[in-house]
This record gives sequence, C-alpha cells and structure tokens, in this order.
Amino acid sequence: MQKVGLIGSDNSHVERFTEILNLDDHPSYWKNSNAAVWAIWGEDEARTREAASAGQIPVIASSPQEVAEQCDLVFTISRRADVHLDHARPVIEAGKPLFVDKPFTQTPDQARELLSLVKKAGIPMTSFSTLRYGSAARIFKNGMGEAGLIKYATYLGPGTRQNPYGGIIFYGIHIVELMLHFHGPDVISIKAVENPPNGTKSNVSVTCCYSDGTLVNLAILGDTSYLFHMLGVGSEGIVEIPGTARNYASDAASKARAEGLKLGSNIASEGVPKADHYENGVQQIFAVLRREKPSLPYDHILRSIQICAAIEKSLSEASTIDPRKL
Repeated sequence: MQKVGLIGSDNSHVERFTEILNLDDHPSYWKNSNAAVWAIWGEDEARTREAASAGQIPVIASSPQEVAEQCDLVFTISRRADVHLDHARPVIEAGKPLFVDKPFTQTPDQARELLSLVKKAGIPMTSFSTLRYGSAARIFKNGMGEAGLIKYATYLGPGTRQNPYGGIIFYGIHIVELMLHFHGPDVISIKAVENPPNGTKSNVSVTCCYSDGTLVNLAILGDTSYLFHMLGVGSEGIVEIPGTARNYASDAASKARAEGLKLGSNIASEGVPKADHYENGVQQIFAVLRREKPSLPYDHILRSIQICAAIEKSLSEASTIDPRKL
C-alpha cells in the first residue's frame, strides 16, 4: 500500500481525499486504490487534529519535511497558493511524486520556479482542478464535438477579488482551467471588467481572445448563487451544461428548439451529470504520479497562473493584457 502525505490541512480537500482513500464506508471510497492517506501536516494544530481524526489519518507530522520522509507520494493542498512552492520544496528534495492542488502557485514567477525544480528533480508531478475530470466536463466535451467548430464559449463560476486565500485566483482558477481544457493555452489577450469596482461582493467578466479567432468569456461571480456553467456555440448548434447538480439542460434545449438551432449533444441526453470530479480527479492524480499517464503539459499549468495574473492586472490597470508576457 502506498502512503500518501498531505501538506496543508485548512482545505476541505482533506475531507474529499480521505473519503476516497481512507473511509471504506463512504460512497466515494476507492477500494482498489492500493493507497491511503498516512500523514498530514498543517499550520493550524487544532484543524489538523480534527482533519486527521475525521479522515482516519494515522500520523500528524511535525513539519512538511516529515510528511515527505514518511510517505511515498505527497499532495500539497493548502488553500493559499503562495505557500505551495515552499511546501513543495522538501517533497522535491526527497524525490517523491508530487500533486500540487489548485491553484498551482499565486504568481507566474513562482510557477516557473516550481516547474523548474520539478524538471531538474525528474519526479512525476501534476496540478489541476478536478473539475476537468468530472462527468459534466466529459459530457460537455462530447457535445462540443457534435456542435461543430466552437468559436465562442462562456464559463461561469464563483470567485471574488476579496477572497482571503489569494483573491480571484482561488476560485477563479476553476473556470480558467476549464477554458484551457477545452480550448487550449493560446490565449493572446485578456480584458476584465468588475462591477461594482473593488466591491466586497462583485462580479467580473473576462474577455479572452485566442489567436485563431475564438472568443471565450469567463464570468467570475461573487454576487450570485454558487454555480458552475458551461456553454459553447458552434457551427452546427450549441452545447450547454452545468457543472453542478442543478440542471439547466431542459431550458437550454427548449430555447434552442424555439430559435431553430440544431442542439449539440448535452446534458439532456444523459440526465444530470454525476458530481464525480473528485473521485475521477484522484484516479488521474495517481495515474500520473505512478507514471501510468502523462501530466498536464507544464505550459498549460503555467498558462493558468498567467491568465489569473492577467485578469488581476487588467482590473487594476483597466487595460488589455497579454498573459504570455507575465
């Protein structure tokens, strides 16, 4: 059995990972994983003890170094992306396979340094939002194939510049990664607008231009209900799907028919998608760290951080930003 270590205990992903790997009576438990969360370290001792107890984690480590020493592979999962580089260092030095939870880092420079360290060490490493691997994303991808050439898409998800764990990147990273997952990394310009500006609660609209003419809008919503939603408009019709359990598909299908559009494959044909992104994501993590599958391309990982930085820079400067230059 492989021993998994967690560095960082403040994230609710502690519960999600232990449900899948440790709690054999939980519906999400992966019985054939041949792995279990063995050790955890966190800055908040009380929270760490609570998480270890709830997740049946045997070892509460005294440092990130101890986690790296005791475990076969390590997840760095603190909510604050600005500590991921430092938390990853002892894992890389120990030569252990590494998963860095989203967001990979807070800044592009941190991302480049962390990627450089991983490359020099030659260890398997990956980082992503698990939303990439849920049934909602799979169904949407299939629908894109039937909707024809997609030249416009929009992705909605939660996020706010006032988030204490790094601002807009903490939740905004989810839909940024969905965009990269479906359309690739060749974003050449970012223009963001926030209303109300610098509000405690505000919504942000981001226009992302691709070199091939594709236009993607990201709606990072801090003053709405919590939801994820994906829509693509193609040469043959539309594909639309929520990334949560709330089902908008019948409305989307009705609207498309009423307007005479040919509707691409979407949620309506398969029902509400399962909320299985954590389970599927963990299996993907292990496939990469066990060298069974390749990681996401490192330029995609870097580009996600560059785009988030470009969004903030665009808001601060009221200008259009090329994320590739950050």
